[in-house]
Amino acid sequence: MRYIRSKYGLIGRSLTVLVVMLAAIAALGVRVSAQETPTAVPLNIQTRAKFLHAGPNTGNVEIGINWDKKVDGFGYGDQSDWVDLPAGATEITMNAERHGFNYLIFDAVYPVPAGNDFYSIITDELVVNGAFDRSAVPDGGARVQVVHASVGLPAVNVVAKSSNANFATKLQYARASDYTVVPAGSYDLEVTLADGGQVALSMPGVTLNGNSVYELVVMGGVDDTEHPLTLALIEDTTEAGPAAGSAGPTPTP
Repeated sequence: MRYIRSKYGLIGRSLTVLVVMLAAIAALGVRVSAQETPTAVPLNIQTRAKFLHAGPNTGNVEIGINWDKKVDGFGYGDQSDWVDLPAGATEITMNAERHGFNYLIFDAVYPVPAGNDFYSIITDELVVNGAFDRSAVPDGGARVQVVHASVGLPAVNVVAKSSNANFATKLQYARASDYTVVPAGSYDLEVTLADGGQVALSMPGVTLNGNSVYELVVMGGVDDTEHPLTLALIEDTTEAGPAAGSAGPTPTP
């Protein structure tokens, strides 16, 4: 997990934004016999990202890839569809949507390696990014990583009350936990403050599908009635799951 402060600000606060794309490059080879003449083989390595808006004070934004608008009217709690990313030098832009004038708040060019799925989480201070671990899960289970995206919330623990699953311990803002592999099924999740143990959020019946990988995002605020603390799930399939372009089942909180 990497993040860097930017010189750009967002709506009335010193908001910094970062889009950092990390990836693993797939090694591809073409076998030819001694009698054959090698021919060029087109490579179609899919590289894509999902965006989640977890900044309650950020307002609506537009997201562009190489100045081509891909996400529009993107407000708090919204999660984008998969957005294709061109490999190589890729320019990421963000505009704050305002009545009469949408002004640029972020513009950067990043070298994007091909062949992975990424997540990008907009918060009120940073944009937190990473790559999904899509390697196969033993016995068709689920792989879960927790991302702390609530600016005012101190370090938290995240556990599944009905099992021995401990998803995160003393996780601080803008950090991600290690991945945890669990059997597919329904889990009663609980977020507690790392110092003191007070329960900040109970979320029963969170469905984790088999052959899937999740970013479990802590977002909102404990005392924010308009944007209460919650857990948002960003889902992807593992290499043993459905085809990368197919629509998988949606988790039901």
